[in-house]
Amino acid sequence: MKAGMFKCWLAAATAVVLVSSSLVGVAEDKKAVPTDAEQCAELVEELATATQLAAFGRGELAGVTGLKDLKSPEALVAAGAIYLRAHKATGGKVKPSDAKVEDSDGKAVAEEGQAPSFAEEAEALFDEARALPVKDGAALEALIKQAHSGESRGAIGGPRVINRIIKTGKTHNIQIAFEPNSPASVTMRGTGRTKFEVIGSGGKTLWHSQGTWGFYNWHPGHGGQKNVTIRVINSGGPPVGYTVTTN
Repeated sequence: MKAGMFKCWLAAATAVVLVSSSLVGVAEDKKAVPTDAEQCAELVEELATATQLAAFGRGELAGVTGLKDLKSPEALVAAGAIYLRAHKATGGKVKPSDAKVEDSDGKAVAEEGQAPSFAEEAEALFDEARALPVKDGAALEALIKQAHSGESRGAIGGPRVINRIIKTGKTHNIQIAFEPNSPASVTMRGTGRTKFEVIGSGGKTLWHSQGTWGFYNWHPGHGGQKNVTIRVINSGGPPVGYTVTTN
């Protein structure tokens, strides 16, 4: 994606995120109520957008955008607004996933610590935005206030979260089963540079990314995979904490 096109996308995405909260109720009245599975998959997709906005805000997408050393506090606030909406939509409750997490030797990898709540992630992003140089601090605070005042679409079952730390030179394999004929979404994000892969049946790599985030969506039963393995690889960097969110 060219730099100019990406800047237009960012401006549009940021505006939509910060304004759409006030339109949720209107939009829901004009369409059929989605199922819990559809709402949960949509929420995971929104969290994928949040990870992308956060990566842009931190200046991590220079290789894609060509915008070297550009950081955006507005993008960080937009990402935080999505996390706040997710917090409100789930009632602040995040379900741990029952997915099996193993290292390359087949040994179970236990969870270390507790994943931050969506609200905590939002506040961390707002603080990160405040720490960046801005021309108008009052305007930034107004955006954060707007994010806090956003409405939720209503309570849903909520996504499931896998939270682990991967050490230097290690590989984790996360086995996840999805319901057939329902939308499936996976969002991945880490505290440092790592590689995520989505492996289908037969060991085929369906998707891969190099960086701090990634997402993959499909529809089991419509030519898609029912069971997948999320592979997390730390090929040589320092230990990385990562979170995988699924519906």
